[in-house]
Amino acid sequence: MRRFSFDIICKFSFQIDTECFIPSFPESKLADNFNLASKLLQRTMSPLPLIWKLKRLLNIGSEKKLKEVIGMVDNVVMEMLGQRRREMATTTTSLNKSDLPSRFMGSIKDDN
Repeated sequence: MRRFSFDIICKFSFQIDTECFIPSFPESKLADNFNLASKLLQRTMSPLPLIWKLKRLLNIGSEKKLKEVIGMVDNVVMEMLGQRRREMATTTTSLNKSDLPSRFMGSIKDDN
């Protein structure tokens, strides 16, 4: 079910096919990292926020892993946005895309 949900989100939001829905395909690194980040972010529900804030300050344990996972997901997304930016620069038909990255990039001028 998790693979199906991730595939549907990527397909409709970003118009990329992660092929996570096909059970015979191996797990996607992006899907795995996204899932791990989601689990680690549940720390905000902790009754003792001091513990995870201290871990974040010292960059240890689950907070260190969370930072690494978010960095990996961020790299994939930035690569996807760069590719989409190049597509938009070379063709006029891609300017009409209605996916989220194209909409965001159409509304901003700064690549950063």
